[in-house]
Amino acid sequence: MIRTTFIYLIVALLAAGLLFGSYFLSTLEGGIQFDLFGVSGDLSVLFSVIALLTVSAALMLMLAIVLGLIQLPWTLGRSSARRRKAKANKALTEGLLAAEAGDVKSAQVHAKKAIKHADDERLKLLLEARIAEAQEDWLNAERAWGMLTRLPGGELAGLRGAAAAAIERGDKGSAEANARQALMIKSGATWPFAALFELQVSRHEWAKALETLAVGEKRKLVEGDTLRRRRAVLETALAVSLATSDRTEAQRLLASALKTCPGFPPAVWHGARHLIQDNKLKAAFGVIELGWQATPHPALARLARQITSADTRSSAARRLTALAQSNMNHRESRILLAEIAAEGKKWPDAIRGLAVLVEEEPTARLCLLMEQALNGYGDETEAVRWGRMAVTAAREADWSDLDPKGGAFAYSNDDWSRLIYTFGDAGQLVHPRYESFGRELDATRPAQALPHHGKLKEEDDTIAPLSITAPIDYVPPAKTAD
Repeated sequence: MIRTTFIYLIVALLAAGLLFGSYFLSTLEGGIQFDLFGVSGDLSVLFSVIALLTVSAALMLMLAIVLGLIQLPWTLGRSSARRRKAKANKALTEGLLAAEAGDVKSAQVHAKKAIKHADDERLKLLLEARIAEAQEDWLNAERAWGMLTRLPGGELAGLRGAAAAAIERGDKGSAEANARQALMIKSGATWPFAALFELQVSRHEWAKALETLAVGEKRKLVEGDTLRRRRAVLETALAVSLATSDRTEAQRLLASALKTCPGFPPAVWHGARHLIQDNKLKAAFGVIELGWQATPHPALARLARQITSADTRSSAARRLTALAQSNMNHRESRILLAEIAAEGKKWPDAIRGLAVLVEEEPTARLCLLMEQALNGYGDETEAVRWGRMAVTAAREADWSDLDPKGGAFAYSNDDWSRLIYTFGDAGQLVHPRYESFGRELDATRPAQALPHHGKLKEEDDTIAPLSITAPIDYVPPAKTAD
């Protein structure tokens, strides 16, 4: 409404101006005398202005017609180019859609049209590469992507396609070269880092993967907990691979992994093992304490028992109790305290502690520990029942990290590769033995003493006889009548 009113107002003003101008010009004296082709006469000012405007308009029209005739060939050429470009864009669009849909024949038909009409070589190569990929012709796909890398603006896209095609045909070396070249190009793309890192991890090249991770950190492509956890796994994997060839470098890498992520139990376990082998037991126990405060793990508890095998029983119990109390709210700390009570033959305390844990989560490991405690207490009937329950109870993911011989975190290279993502990205530590229902360590098997320390020393004084009383929440089995 407002717009229509405004238009009417402008028209009215123009009409009023025209009328006023005509009136004003008609009142002026003078005019123009002319003698043209034998015709003479006089024109007033008003008609002189009108005649001048008419002649000017006619001249401008004639000039426009002449210029239009001169530019006609160029105009027709541009129109033809626009039509050709429209046909090329349509053919490329439909060809790419057909290639993505897997309709190779239709894609090839549109590709021929695109080649006929398109001027941009990059689009032709892109369509050619997509068609080759749809046919799973990875060699030709890689060739087309490679040609695209040599054209302006197509380098990054060409390298990505060439890397993917090389992976499909099994040439990880070429794929890594393409990804590395793409990583050198300054851009906001994240795929060069992800592709290069994944290739190196899949080939178990831990040192190269660490270098690539450093580049990703510098460019802020990976950061935070993911960065720290991935680095810890890589450093631990590399240290394990160097354990026999370069112990000094292995220890440096493990120390770095512990500093980066003290909550990664494999780094703690391997780091402490190295120190134990060097007879640095105090330092090894300190490493375990650091890891326990971050993330308690049963493998660390058993390794701590091995270290305390040089102590007397009471001293070992005190050190292990202090370890558990450093992270008292964690489930493993409570299990460790129950185990310490059982080792000290404090069966009621062990049973109380285990009863609460079993109530929360009845696992096979806890059932076996309960069976052991009840046997020690003297209730063989109830112990047998808990032993039967252990057969069908759930397994523990953390306990599966220990193998039947008492070792821990025995990962293959493929396991380490998987761990970089499962723990690095998600923070999950699950040994393949748990998923494949592999054999585990017997939960009641005592931790082995260190070879150069022998068994735990007994106290000098004779242990006083125990006065065992039933725990307050324990109901003994009903006696049967004779």
